[in-house]
Amino acid sequence: MRIAVSVQRDIVRLIQKGLSNNRIALMLKISPTTVSSYRSHLTQLSCSTDELISADDAQFSALLGNQHQAYTTQKIIPDWFSIQQELTKPNVTKALLWEEYLMSVSTAPERTLSYSQFLRLYNKWLKSRRMSMRQFFRPGEKMFVDFCGQTVPVINTESGEVTKAQIFVAVLGASSYTFAYAVPSQKVAQWIKCHSEAFIFFGGVPEEVVPDNLKSAVIKHTHNEIITNQAYEECAEHYGFRIMPARSRRPKDKSLAEIGVQIVQRWILAALRNRSFFSMEELNTAIRAGIEKMNVKDSKTYNASRLARFNEAEKQALNPLPQTAYIQAEWQYHVRVPDDYHICWQKSYYSVPYRYRFSIVDIKVTDSAVEILLNRFRIALHPRLNTPGKSTHPEHMPDEHKYQSEQEPEALLLWADSIGPHVARWVQMNLEQKRHYANGLKSVRRLKKWVREEQNRDRTESGCEFALRFNILSFEQLKRIIKNKSDLMSPRESTSWVKNHGNLRGPDYYKS
Repeated sequence: MRIAVSVQRDIVRLIQKGLSNNRIALMLKISPTTVSSYRSHLTQLSCSTDELISADDAQFSALLGNQHQAYTTQKIIPDWFSIQQELTKPNVTKALLWEEYLMSVSTAPERTLSYSQFLRLYNKWLKSRRMSMRQFFRPGEKMFVDFCGQTVPVINTESGEVTKAQIFVAVLGASSYTFAYAVPSQKVAQWIKCHSEAFIFFGGVPEEVVPDNLKSAVIKHTHNEIITNQAYEECAEHYGFRIMPARSRRPKDKSLAEIGVQIVQRWILAALRNRSFFSMEELNTAIRAGIEKMNVKDSKTYNASRLARFNEAEKQALNPLPQTAYIQAEWQYHVRVPDDYHICWQKSYYSVPYRYRFSIVDIKVTDSAVEILLNRFRIALHPRLNTPGKSTHPEHMPDEHKYQSEQEPEALLLWADSIGPHVARWVQMNLEQKRHYANGLKSVRRLKKWVREEQNRDRTESGCEFALRFNILSFEQLKRIIKNKSDLMSPRESTSWVKNHGNLRGPDYYKS
């Protein structure tokens, strides 16, 4: 076994002091024979012992005549860079490349590498090429986020059902200031809620957030494109941060998140392993206490706590929180619009323009509104219905459907209200007829068509007032009243004031 240069220097010093071989061997825990061989080397030195000891390691070995001879081989070594490039191609294996290497040097079979040598030397070459770069982050630049692999059981006090709480971890890049929060699942709504809670905890927003490639954050991540979850994008737009997902199978891209998760699991979750929790609030209270204790603990690397480093540099560098709170929305993705151009959400139906039938759309729902998007462009917006029902915008309907809907009783009543109270009353009385409902509905429809054709809305209100006075519900009679202007004629003057006397002829006079 080759002896380290530091031990060789100790051997020379002890020999210079006049100690025996056995004494030096006992002190340095080596063989006396080894000490004897070094003593013989010293007798053949071309320089003094002091010069030997003061030389650097390479000169020391050269002067002592004890350099390590590098292993040399007469084997033909392939171009490892070309091997690496070939391995990136589909279906190419190391065994295939080794066989091709044998064929390329078939003229000198005694100088070829065996398959095990080929693998060992290639792996050694790969290892020599690897280089890690220490990452440094500006204050307020990045926040790394991930979920712990370990969960915490939460017991429902009423049903006894056990929910496995997911533990979200966020770590700021410059200070390693850490936040943790428990939620029931890793769904989009909970994922976004965790971010909101983290920003409140930090008192600001970083420039970038680096998540893993879970579906709540990233839908697709390839060499050519990154497609992030739309709800997550809206959250980023509201708070003003950029989403920079870590590359697949590149743990160094989110190394701080990995370390943060490990520390939270070891220092907080492990300490809570024997406790029972009966609500998320109770669990988060315990986690918050552990996080506060962890953040004030001094780090051996920096000789300062995470909290101290956060307050010193990173707190002021974070962007301020937005003035308005983020409104959490529910999303349903990739919904096909049926042929009746109405999307169903929780037993209620909302219209989209009929030309988008059979399109694939996304539904965004808040407490007050339902928004329908096609390729991230809004094509319909409705007030949210609190009870099962139907919301249809007339402009979403084709002409034939629009005409048909305008003939329905509800639409007819709205039309009548737009003209005047007497028209509305006349229409309502027609629609309230039980025995003659069909005739009444037909009369109302004919009236609407006639008014549109004749453009006589003002006359219709006056005519209906006159018709109602005599309980006239027939459309034909109403039309004659309006055409003959019966409603405009002044009533006949009453003759009740005339007194009977002998000079007046009565009605009997004309019978003869």
